[in-house]
Parts: sequence; structure tokens; C-alpha cells
Amino acid sequence: MLKREVAKRVFAKEFEACRELEKSERPAYETADSKTPNFLISPLGLILNRVFIAGVLTELDSIGIQNDMWKARIADPTGAFTVYAGQFQPDASIFFSTVQVPAFIALTGKARVYEPEPGSVFISIRAEEVNVVGEDIRNRWVLDTAEQTIDRLEAFSDALVSRYRGETLREYLLDRGASEELAEGISIAIEREGAPQEFAKQLRISIREWIRTLNLESEDTAKARADQKEFVLELLREMEGGKGIDYAIFVDTAVSRGVPEETVEEVVLSLLAGGQCYEPKIGIIKLVA
Repeated sequence: MLKREVAKRVFAKEFEACRELEKSERPAYETADSKTPNFLISPLGLILNRVFIAGVLTELDSIGIQNDMWKARIADPTGAFTVYAGQFQPDASIFFSTVQVPAFIALTGKARVYEPEPGSVFISIRAEEVNVVGEDIRNRWVLDTAEQTIDRLEAFSDALVSRYRGETLREYLLDRGASEELAEGISIAIEREGAPQEFAKQLRISIREWIRTLNLESEDTAKARADQKEFVLELLREMEGGKGIDYAIFVDTAVSRGVPEETVEEVVLSLLAGGQCYEPKIGIIKLVA
């Protein structure tokens, strides 16, 4: 009997960059046969088959006959996941048929890769279990995922600096505390990608920007930011009325009421990163109820 693969926590930006892990690349201690699950590998060496994600459900469409297939978009601080649920995922399909957009949700599912032609790759999740959660649960997921991602980034950085490859690199990473799977994954990723420093850099920036939205500043700074955020929130509630508002119009209105444009942009970016508002269409912002 095959063991159930552990669901990995991963941000959308890293997940979207995953590619299929060929059976020939799998560790020698794994038996790769017809029943072995398909795995993906990220540019940072994360090997995954199932994922656990949390974020804001921002889009939901019925794309099958008689509502037998659903396509959802779930946003996190770094990007968005594409999720599907069909007749073989009845619990998830029922959930999507009743949930209201937007909503904070947590979801477990299997990673899928579709490559219709060379160079054209689509990464998605086939939902297994999904539930509505509170903002605090979503925030906890982001913090836990950020911690795991930063650990992976540090191990990946160590690997690049070492200039080791192959078995020597795996042994080096194991000696520095990396898990056997991560050491193997980083070794494979570096052979595949070379040295994707720019990807790692952008992922760090995305994580840092979200963490900045938390109240980690001094008491005075935190109070000032809270006051600014509350004012912009109230104005946004007043203007969008549950239907959304053109971002440019909103900024102009806030500026006309004495709020610096830079402050409005900073607060809106904070709200977007924190999942308190989203863009149902490009240029339109809408609060999460």
C-alpha cells in the first residue's frame, strides 16, 4: 500500500515555477514504478506531490456541464494558485458550488502540471479538501510558510556559495542540517537551473513585503500606520459599496481629502498583500467582506 504523501506548504510564486520531476531524477532509495506518485520540483529544490495552501478566494467559475467542474483562483502574498475540482472531488465541488467570493480558505490538494507544447507549462492544484477559515488562520499559514521558505532559501544560498555539485553537494547540505529530501532536491534544481539567483531574490522580496504589513514596528509608528490604514479603509468602504472601485479614482479622491498619494498606495498595497482587498479586474479594487 502506497503511503500518503505529506502536503507541503509553498507560496504561489514558487509553486508556479515548479516543473515535473522525472522518474530518472528521483533518489536511488525511492522505487519509481507505475504506481509511484508524480512529483514536481521547484527552482529552490522543494519536491512535492500534494500541497496545503491558504489564501483569499478571489475568482470562481463553473466550467463544466451541469456545474460538474470548478476553477478557482486563490491569492497569497506572492501570487495566486489555480485550483480545479470536478466529479472525482465531490466534497470540494460541493464546497465551491456554495461558497461566496471573496473568502479566506484553506485547501489541500494534488499538484498537477500540464504541458500542451514545449515551453508552455500550466501548474494547478486538484482540490481534495477545502474549508472557509478566518484571517488569523491565513496569517498563521503565511508566517509558517515564510519560515519554511526562508530556511529553504538559506540552504539554497549555501549550496550556490559552496560551488559543490552532485553527491558532494548533498553531503555538504546534510552536514549543515538540511533534510535528505531537500538536499536531494537542491542538488537536482541546481543541475537543472544553474543558479536562479533572481528568482530567489524576488521571492525574498515578496515575503519581506508581506511581513512588513504586520504590526512589528515601534508603538508610535504602529499607531500612525494603524490610523492611516483605518482612514483609507473607511474611505474605501464608503466608495466601493461592496461593488469595487476604480483604483485611480480612489487614489484621486483620497488625495483630495488630504492623504498623500504615497500613503494611499502603501496602505492599499498592504491591504492587497494582507488579503483584505483584491483586484476582481485589473485596475479595480474590492474589499474582502
